[in-house]
Amino acid sequence: MSFNYLIGSIPNISLKLRNRPSILLNTNMFDGKIPSFLLQAPDLMLSENNFSDLFSFLCDQSTAANLATLDVSHNQIKGQLPDCWKSVKQLVFLDLSNNKLSGKIPMSMGALVNMEALVLRNNGLMGELPSSLKNCSSLFMLDLSENMLSGPIPSWIGESMHQLIILNMRGNHLSGNLPIHLCYLKRIQLLDLSRNNLSSGIPSCLKNLTALSEQSINSSDIISDIYWNDKTSFGIYGYTLGGYTLDITWMWKGVERGFKDPELELKSIDLSSNNLMGEIPKEVGYLLGLVSLNLSRNNLSGEIPSHIGNISSLESLDLSRNHISGRIP
Repeated sequence: MSFNYLIGSIPNISLKLRNRPSILLNTNMFDGKIPSFLLQAPDLMLSENNFSDLFSFLCDQSTAANLATLDVSHNQIKGQLPDCWKSVKQLVFLDLSNNKLSGKIPMSMGALVNMEALVLRNNGLMGELPSSLKNCSSLFMLDLSENMLSGPIPSWIGESMHQLIILNMRGNHLSGNLPIHLCYLKRIQLLDLSRNNLSSGIPSCLKNLTALSEQSINSSDIISDIYWNDKTSFGIYGYTLGGYTLDITWMWKGVERGFKDPELELKSIDLSSNNLMGEIPKEVGYLLGLVSLNLSRNNLSGEIPSHIGNISSLESLDLSRNHISGRIP
């Protein structure tokens, strides 16, 4: 019943859903509370509605044994994130982006040990990341962008989340150094830490980012990692049944745009609009697969490393608004 003009609230009826069907009610005008009987579904797509309550849906019922995908993005959900995620601990995909959530990310979110994608972008979340999230070691995508998160980037992101392909923490209040532990993310392809308050230098160990050092990637491996569930796409990705299209929102040449499945070979690092200092490490030149590198609006100095010329795949390089001197190599 997706993509219609259905309105009003959905009554919480006593209904047993046989055969555990996927439920797609996205892109309507439903409002009010999300009825708990929907938790019987393995895939629940509720994006682009006017639902306002998540707490009673998750917390006022017994454990949802089958729910693997929950997309409640682009709704009107307000208040703090509920602290009862153990009731849906088998979740694989969770998208709560583009709502009006506030407060801290609760510790119980660390119970979602099977989760492969967590998308909380564009809310009002604040505080430091809870250490319990390090238990979510299966994540391939972590998008916490456009919030008010603060504190340092935890070292456990690099130490525990070795499957990460996409890490987006753009537009927060993160501070401190770029931890060298980020260099453990050998599979990372899209790294965006722009528009924060990060300081100190760019670590030279970036050359250890294996996926960014390769000029070509095995797209089939990445697609098999991402298309894990019922050939359905969700939330920030958009819907296409029977072989879906992944659609990632990303900053590209200064403009936010979507990148879809065939363009997954895009490899990007964006550290712009921070307080990074020192020289650009020559090891950046080892990232032969980079398509986009944005280090603009920092306090970088010294010369442009000549090794950057080795990155033949580079389509976008922005070093503007720094203190770089010398010749252009």
